[in-house]
Amino acid sequence: MQSLQALIQHLERSPQWRSQVELRHILAVWSTCVGPAVAQHSQPKHLHQGVLQVAVSSAAWAQNLTFERLQILKKLRQHLPAHIQVQELRFNTVRWQPPRPASAGPSVHPLADHPSWVGTPLSLKRTEQDSAEAVFQHWAAGVRSQFADQATCPECGLPCPRQELNRWSVCAICMTHRWRSPR
Repeated sequence: MQSLQALIQHLERSPQWRSQVELRHILAVWSTCVGPAVAQHSQPKHLHQGVLQVAVSSAAWAQNLTFERLQILKKLRQHLPAHIQVQELRFNTVRWQPPRPASAGPSVHPLADHPSWVGTPLSLKRTEQDSAEAVFQHWAAGVRSQFADQATCPECGLPCPRQELNRWSVCAICMTHRWRSPR
């Protein structure tokens, strides 16, 4: 029989164990490196041969973080011990798991800080007693309340999320037309 200390030393030398220890180091500094908003939508999952796989909550987050990966890599290298080598970051939605709520505080939708966010999704819960007309009226009232809270695009005059105006000063549709227009 091997002693417990010998078993622990054997475990610590295994590549899987080292990989988990390195991942724990990364998890400990991740929020500091990317900021709390990004940390809510991203989770480092696996480090293999210098490539850190990061699960994200949506394809939009994957794309945005891919554009920012060099800055994130630079910050990670500043905060990690020298023996942990992260050469590349890969973002995808495959292994995303929504974070568990820490407390029973106010509920915040995970996409609320995205530029296209318009508000809490409409509840379409239906019971057997509800008629199609009642369900439609409930849905229409929800849509009206969402549009009532939205700003108006100065270019096209249509309702749009305030986050889009803060980001581009016009709605996403008008911004797309600007990008596609020849100059």
